[in-house]
Amino acid sequence: MDVPGFALITGGASGIGRACAKAFVKEGSAGIAVLDVNSEALEVVKAEILREIEGRQNGSTKATCQVEIYPVNVTSEDQVNYVVNEVARKFGRLDYVVNAAGIAIKHEGGAAFAKTSDWQRVIDINLTGTFFVLRAAAKIMLEQEPILSAVDGRPLQRGSIVNFGSIQGVVGITLSTAYIATKHAVIGLTRTASEDYAGVGLRINAICPGYTETPMTTKNPQVLKAMQERVSSAVPMQRMGSSQEIADGVLYLAGGRSSFVTGSALMVDGGYTSR
Repeated sequence: MDVPGFALITGGASGIGRACAKAFVKEGSAGIAVLDVNSEALEVVKAEILREIEGRQNGSTKATCQVEIYPVNVTSEDQVNYVVNEVARKFGRLDYVVNAAGIAIKHEGGAAFAKTSDWQRVIDINLTGTFFVLRAAAKIMLEQEPILSAVDGRPLQRGSIVNFGSIQGVVGITLSTAYIATKHAVIGLTRTASEDYAGVGLRINAICPGYTETPMTTKNPQVLKAMQERVSSAVPMQRMGSSQEIADGVLYLAGGRSSFVTGSALMVDGGYTSR
């Protein structure tokens, strides 16, 4: 995937963010910083990653990766600025940022009955948190020297940011006013920020997952059953995606093999949005 540098992943202690963190390690990144609001889950995922690294070191190929964890609330501007700058200081640079932190809240009765507190919480985490991290990371990336791609002499890359959109960033769905609004907005943020810096080697893209098997979607049997029924009729591939399949898309956008890609919203959805 050509991701030899240093990565920062928000929402990295569970679900797709966790899969992304592990994927950077597996693909040979020099270091990863995993950020999440859940400090206990961070310790668990760090232990898992270190065990996996040790297992590969005992095999035929040597694997090394610096692994750091940081409890952080992405809705706090001060926390985000401090942690992102601390990660860059510790690693010496910051090459890839993945904005995977996010939540979804259903509004029973639809938009007319949505609670202001629920609306604001989703906006704060999904949109404002993404903006805080993007802004802090972009400032660092713009000042650092570009990294040389490991792939056939492609143009230098100063940094790459991957924001989490969703298939629901291009369609509407019932009872999800705040979530839909944030995912449309994240795609807009991605597109305009990418134009700001396309000429200086800083690429900014969005990954847009479809229906994906994560702890959030599989822990409740009733929710899982309803989702599977929806998938069988709405998704051409007639299955849910895995966290690893989404992570593969993230690493493609982050790394040098997507050197001519910026401002894109990559749908990883089994064909859902093609209809």
